[in-house]
Amino acid sequence: MTSERQPDWAGILRFDQERGLEGCRHDAGAAGRRGDARVQAQYLQEAAQLEMLPRLWEFGVQLTEDEYKDAVRVRSWMTHEQAIARHRALCRYPSPANWSPKPDIRYFWSQDGRLMYVSTGRDDGRFVANHGILTPEWAERLRRDIPQLAHLVTLYEKNQKAGRRHEGVWPPFGTPLVGVSVPEPLRLWRERIEGELRRRAAEQAEAHDADGGAAATRQSLPAFSRCPADDSKEFE
Repeated sequence: MTSERQPDWAGILRFDQERGLEGCRHDAGAAGRRGDARVQAQYLQEAAQLEMLPRLWEFGVQLTEDEYKDAVRVRSWMTHEQAIARHRALCRYPSPANWSPKPDIRYFWSQDGRLMYVSTGRDDGRFVANHGILTPEWAERLRRDIPQLAHLVTLYEKNQKAGRRHEGVWPPFGTPLVGVSVPEPLRLWRERIEGELRRRAAEQAEAHDADGGAAATRQSLPAFSRCPADDSKEFE
């Protein structure tokens, strides 16, 4: 029997990420052609924000399924924040306090750059957190993987049992996306995952060279991504 081939998570991520960026630029161009400068500026800002996301496929190594899901969560958080900002900027009427385009979903960043989302929209009353049903086993893994949000996981376990959804949970756990400045948790997440992929890419290059393949140098690996607007941090 042959082993099952793993999906090309990096390629899937690239397709989705570049499609989203292309969509923002298209919408900005359409707004410009009809002379709507305000809408055009909003979509251009969203395109610049999407460019903050690292191009993980450029490291030349396969992503794990968990790494792919992590990157998808981060992009989902960003588009969620963009929808809120777009509504506030372009809607004729003031938004209600704490308005959200998806009230069943909340996103939470830990201070060390790890993201958790929780959805309470299932008909059976169970919550979904980071792509997993909030069972005792999954909750334990979340507490282990994101220790700074362990108390939040426990709170959601209690809410799930009591049918209280998001009650008692609100920022300061949330992290807003403001303009084109990179939020600190996003910077830390980006730095961590890029560092891991650079390490694997270097190991892959060394193994290839040891096997007699074409020489590959560390200089051929992509540098840490850097958003042009992120002038406050330099990646080594």
